[in-house]
Amino acid sequence: MIPAGFMPMDDSMGFMALSGPFYWREHAGGGYEYGFMSDERHANPNRVLHGGALTTFVDTLLGHAVVRASGRPCATIALNSQFVAGAPIGQWISGQARLQKLTRSLAFIEGEARAGDTLLITCTAIFKVFSDER
Repeated sequence: MIPAGFMPMDDSMGFMALSGPFYWREHAGGGYEYGFMSDERHANPNRVLHGGALTTFVDTLLGHAVVRASGRPCATIALNSQFVAGAPIGQWISGQARLQKLTRSLAFIEGEARAGDTLLITCTAIFKVFSDER
């Protein structure tokens, strides 16, 4: 079940359409929360959430946070992730991003994803922020 207040991300084409749907909502005090309902598509052979599914999710939510902060499109330059724990499929996976620094052309950001109170993955990333003239 999708928690109240979440809106679907625009992921109707390409790889994101295969991975999602992903959702987001804005917090009253600022910032965003992201999530997706894990299912059979997200499982690995051990019947737990695949690391690639988590990595796709955090890359997507980090990019979304950069676009919201900068008002411009972006692309991942570097993504470093650390897997902390596993989670069975069928759970709501939530994530958050924290923008560390935004320059004219780069964004430095970190994030994490959880299943309930269980931390699953942490990450840091650098995004190229495109100019309006792209």
